[in-house]
Amino acid sequence: MKPLETVDRALQVLQVFDQDHRELGVGELAASLGIHHSSASRLAATLALRGFLERSADSERYRVGPELRRLGLLGLTSPDLLNEARPIMDALVERVGETVALSQVDGDRSIDIAEAPGRHVIGARQWLGRRFPLHATSDGKVFLAFAVGRPAALETELERYTEWTITDPSVLAKALDRVRERGWAYAGSEFEEGLAGVAAPVFDAAGRCVAALNITGPDYRMPKDPDELGTACRAAADRITTRLGGP
Repeated sequence: MKPLETVDRALQVLQVFDQDHRELGVGELAASLGIHHSSASRLAATLALRGFLERSADSERYRVGPELRRLGLLGLTSPDLLNEARPIMDALVERVGETVALSQVDGDRSIDIAEAPGRHVIGARQWLGRRFPLHATSDGKVFLAFAVGRPAALETELERYTEWTITDPSVLAKALDRVRERGWAYAGSEFEEGLAGVAAPVFDAAGRCVAALNITGPDYRMPKDPDELGTACRAAADRITTRLGGP
């Protein structure tokens, strides 16, 4: 069967990116594929429109986008995790009304792999496939708290995103002790001002933290004391853990 030329060319654009070529300009794409600069520009812009590529604000070069990362993670994620988590996520939305997401760690970032939208018109926007700093998000703190070995985030000065971001590794270490103690994490306006969330770990049969379940919404709708919400999140995450054969 003869492939659709435009689709085939777009896929070739994606294949140019690799470990040694993480960011590429339109000229480089055109040269690699042997096509006109204008054709490469249109292909890259279309792929960016759909989230398969994204344009660097600093250099105007293209890199792999959130949609491609999301699809890539689906290939690495156990179908059992998604299948077992989905009904529990939906039930949690019915209980709390806010957006519920399932995330996994991706290097030094967390990435949402599944979402159950909340019932409110104003809520957490869709972030499937996007990567977030571990030290400034509730699910990220879960991954740091239950990581195997000492996380790199505890060895260096941390990037500030808002005035509430924890940037001191010693302060973060104490926060992670608290996460392990109560079994859930909280982040309020630490990555984006006005956004708050709680998260709890999901473990597999080997006792490894393979995902985090989180509840996110505007901080004005979040309770002043997040304990009840955190406990609900942990209970839901524990149910997923049980279904995966975890401890």
